[in-house]
Amino acid sequence: MTFILRWPAILALLALVLLTFAGALAAAGAITGFEAPGVGVDQVDSQVAQAQVAAANSGAATANWIEVGLLAGAGLFFLICAIRLMRRTQGFWTWLIGFALFGGRWAWTQSDGLATIQSIDPKAYLQPQVIASDLTTTEAQVGILAIVLILGLIIWIVDAADRSYWDKQGA
Repeated sequence: MTFILRWPAILALLALVLLTFAGALAAAGAITGFEAPGVGVDQVDSQVAQAQVAAANSGAATANWIEVGLLAGAGLFFLICAIRLMRRTQGFWTWLIGFALFGGRWAWTQSDGLATIQSIDPKAYLQPQVIASDLTTTEAQVGILAIVLILGLIIWIVDAADRSYWDKQGA
């Protein structure tokens, strides 16, 4: 029965691992000034320039090593959680640590504190295409945190079902 919840949760966790590691690598590249070498593809240059402008506007240019560490740590704990779910062992606690690091990175980047949360427009969530077009807005970032939180709820349900099964087996 938990198969229906387990595998989508594992796949979502693996996608989250990919996104957090990619974000950590991009931030580390922005800090160190590393640019991937071009292989002679001229038409990609304009797209790369647009991506660099978008990264600078999203705050990647102001990233620091603490943010890189928090994102990499979150990705690592999300990966451990996915592996633990595959093995049918308790993965909720590793997800919780990953969520704490992921949410901590978001909280670290907020300069206004409580004013940032108070500035959220709830009506913006009625138009998800507008939020998806610009992920640098506070509404989009809180939406991503909410998705990760819902994923944690699913992981908690799967872990509770696994614990119940193992308790019935006498393990």
